[in-house]
Amino acid sequence: MTVETLNEESALEVALLMQAVDRVNVWLGRGDGLAVYQNQDMSHPTLGVIQLVSYGSPAAQLETDDPPTRLPDIGRAINWRYQLVAVYRGPTLAREVGGE
Repeated sequence: MTVETLNEESALEVALLMQAVDRVNVWLGRGDGLAVYQNQDMSHPTLGVIQLVSYGSPAAQLETDDPPTRLPDIGRAINWRYQLVAVYRGPTLAREVGGE
């Protein structure tokens, strides 16, 4: 499986879609990365659902330098269905696509 490395604009689009720009900017502001996981279980009713997770520091949801391919069980959720599809590690995100 190929994991996409997002540029700043693509990361913002994902965060906007998930209504999570403020939360993602907290993560990025402390130097963490953003991992994008997607439910890829073809037999599950929430196929395609996205989860955003921080990684890279002791304060992150995933304390690893690189996020694992499969989302571990965190926050009382069973996450084996979620596969890593993209990552972003860079500056905080503007509030709108294109920095407007």
